[in-house]
Amino acid sequence: MDSFNILSRALIDTWLTSSSTTSPTEIYAEVAAKLTAKMALFVMRTEASDPYDWQLRRIRNFSFRSSLLAQLAPAFADTALRNLDRDFVDRMMIPAYSRAVMLRRPTKEMVRSQIGPIQVGYERLILPQKTVQRPDWCISLVAARYLLPKMLEAKTDAIDENVIQLLIEGHATKEIADWLNLSPRTIEHRLSRLKDRFEAANLVHLVAKIVAAQVSDNSFHVNGEGQWSPAVASTD
Repeated sequence: MDSFNILSRALIDTWLTSSSTTSPTEIYAEVAAKLTAKMALFVMRTEASDPYDWQLRRIRNFSFRSSLLAQLAPAFADTALRNLDRDFVDRMMIPAYSRAVMLRRPTKEMVRSQIGPIQVGYERLILPQKTVQRPDWCISLVAARYLLPKMLEAKTDAIDENVIQLLIEGHATKEIADWLNLSPRTIEHRLSRLKDRFEAANLVHLVAKIVAAQVSDNSFHVNGEGQWSPAVASTD
């Protein structure tokens, strides 16, 4: 079991023993110090009737180094939701937190979305205040899985596709040439053109961008309105 699932379980266990008078701090206190660099912890104040007036507050921010993460910082600022990226708020925040508030029980989901030019993938646990009334707050534990820059569309032919596949499998230039019955010089030329098309600095960067492009083309399950369908976490 990975760290996110372990910490999620710990939060849910504490939530199960909580009451309407328990504060968010009392629930996340022990877990907050155990977060990895790719995890963040938030509290969403949901007292307002208008979801755009709900207040997001960072308890523990992501701490890994990334130029893409720096660009995303404004999307998770301590402020009302109306001040954040509206498209992201409408698609990935208000529906998920509204569902948790409505159900009054934990929800856990894998989110794949886009904030500006950056594609993001993360797991999220939302814990609403445990109460028989409408919850006034939710705790959110987030584990980042990937951040991807906007991928350029690069036209490739059948030979390029074969070169790419063999490159991803770890074959060297000469081995790729042998597989395709081409000269190493031809493969080097192909790889040079692919680096230019994908704006890759080197072969490692090229492979990373190609894999990222393939990941970004995959999709998780969405409902008929194009919104994510959160999975309700088991509290048994």
